[in-house]
Amino acid sequence: MVRRLRREDLQNGFLESLDALRPASGIDPGRAEEIFERIDSDPMYVVAVAEEGGRVIGATTLVIEQKFIHEGGLVGHIEDVAVSRGAQGRGAGTAILRYLLEEAGRRGCYKTILDCAEDVMPFHARLGFKPGVNQMRLDHA
Repeated sequence: MVRRLRREDLQNGFLESLDALRPASGIDPGRAEEIFERIDSDPMYVVAVAEEGGRVIGATTLVIEQKFIHEGGLVGHIEDVAVSRGAQGRGAGTAILRYLLEEAGRRGCYKTILDCAEDVMPFHARLGFKPGVNQMRLDHA
């Protein structure tokens, strides 16, 4: 089942699923609650989770950006596609991405983009993504 993130998910597999990308489950529970409140109150954020057996096994975020170009059009940004290591390869990532792509379309996004490592490009291509412009990164100290 794919649905929006709920507060109780923070301690029910959500943070552990993010560990597939980068350590996240060690965050202070109070800090996790603060972040949840901020994101949940912002209509330009949608965090979707995949649930199996009552536990979150994957998560992905959609951030919607308002533009001046395209007559104020909206762009969806997919971030943090994560599925718990033990649950990978069973369709959770595909289900979450489809859910968020449909949400971006419902909200009127004229495109949805994501950054990904080269080794997962075939996965995203199966969902209709294609290479676009090159991404560059600057890490702030």
